[in-house]
Amino acid sequence: MNENFIILEMFQHEVSCCCPGQKHKHMIEFHPSDVWTIIDEQKYDDSLGWHFLVTVNGEFQFLIQVDDIEELSNEGRICSLMDLELKMMHLNFKVNESLDQHDEEAFTLFANELSNVQKIMENGYSSLGIEA
Repeated sequence: MNENFIILEMFQHEVSCCCPGQKHKHMIEFHPSDVWTIIDEQKYDDSLGWHFLVTVNGEFQFLIQVDDIEELSNEGRICSLMDLELKMMHLNFKVNESLDQHDEEAFTLFANELSNVQKIMENGYSSLGIEA
């Protein structure tokens, strides 16, 4: 699988161990531009369901439930790198369109959003050691 997701907004996530009773828990704080690489390593627990191994910025790993990944994605806190690249292309189109229409308000709005997305993408790529 090895799919990359990028954090879009800061959040904390409680990480539990997969031992019976989930005795070991702690909070991990994630920041915009952190990159999760979901490794093709899975664990199933009868009471907790499927977990994927995630590497964060190539620095540390943790297990996360599949449902948590889906929830974070649906909330807009994380998205795939491919989806973020598509969003950048769309925003670039909207900036050009607003220029063509001489719509200063729309231009400012889309240009600021594009700038923010580009910063997140560049920082995310640099955390992976990739030049954007």
